[in-house]
Amino acid sequence: MPSYRRARSAAEILRSVPPRERVVMLRFGLDLDDPAHAELFVSGVHAADDAIAAQERWERENALR
Repeated sequence: MPSYRRARSAAEILRSVPPRERVVMLRFGLDLDDPAHAELFVSGVHAADDAIAAQERWERENALR
C-alpha cells in the first residue's frame, strides 16, 4: 500500500512542537520564536520528510523485485 506524504506548512510544523520540546531546544540555543531559527528547524524537518519518503520509495521499488 503506497504512502502519500503531503508537504507540511511551516506553521503546521511549528505548531506540532510541544512546549516541553521547545524548552529542550531552547536549552541548546534553538529558539523557535526567532524567525531565523524557525526557518532552520522547518527546513530540517522538510529534509527529513523528503529522506523518509525517498527511503519508502526505494523500499517499495526493491520489494517488487
